[in-house]
Amino acid sequence: MSTGTVTGTTTVTTGAAQAAPPEAAPVALALLGPVSAGVGERLVAVDGRRQRVVLSLLALARGRVVSVRTLADAIWGERPPLSARAQIALCVQALRRAFRAAGYTEPLIVAASPGYRLRTAHIGVDVDDFDALVDAAASAAGRDASESAGELYRRALGLWRGPALDGVGGRVTEGEAARLHIRRAAAARALLDVGETLLADGLFDEAEGAFADALGVGEALGDLPLVAEGSLALGRLCRMLRRTTRAGRHLTAARVAFLRLGTATGVGRASAEIVALAECEAEGPGAVDLVPRQGRRA
Repeated sequence: MSTGTVTGTTTVTTGAAQAAPPEAAPVALALLGPVSAGVGERLVAVDGRRQRVVLSLLALARGRVVSVRTLADAIWGERPPLSARAQIALCVQALRRAFRAAGYTEPLIVAASPGYRLRTAHIGVDVDDFDALVDAAASAAGRDASESAGELYRRALGLWRGPALDGVGGRVTEGEAARLHIRRAAAARALLDVGETLLADGLFDEAEGAFADALGVGEALGDLPLVAEGSLALGRLCRMLRRTTRAGRHLTAARVAFLRLGTATGVGRASAEIVALAECEAEGPGAVDLVPRQGRRA
């Protein structure tokens, strides 16, 4: 039986509230991590890699038809068995039963030549939520609405529970997984930039959250440049707030990361912050323990 957390659809609105969704039970498909599905609060039993492959490709097609040949290629590679069509039909039947057992009685996966498609009404996919949130965040940043942009980027990155399409595998889905991971890293870098603006505006809590989330993405992806920049940003902020122990830890991590990258400019920036931290520590008991949080801009 599948395990994991299934999220519902994220609605990003900029105007009046949207109309209430239809009464049909919502279906949530989660692909940003271990592949899973849910109907309302009930987890759907998606058993085995083949079912995960079929469900993932149908979800990524966003209502378009996925051919049996594409599904077979994703499951077995270049040498599918002669019974591939029959086995895929069995997978589809099993998925339909699993969703019915979880309480979704409407048609979900329908046959459509030359394969199958997913009926997207009342279905939320976390990949779509992520893309919508990142687009909205970029738009907010372009309007100089840094606080909103930071919140949206953090919500988008918070949807991730591990590597995209975890447990699926196969070259057919590798391209989509790679696109998602690239966009995840890009969103984290954009969040770092937003954090710098928040810091300049005196919104220290929001800036710290932005830096920490971006750093977390860098660590999850093994993205050393992102780890270096995120650690440096957090170290500088903590140094400004006189959180010397945390500042030292972050700045040391930043310097080590830049050294591993062979980036002399980055090493110099981290080293300069370490020197400034030493000066703060030398101020002794008279040092300010915390800089008050500044008010939001009008």
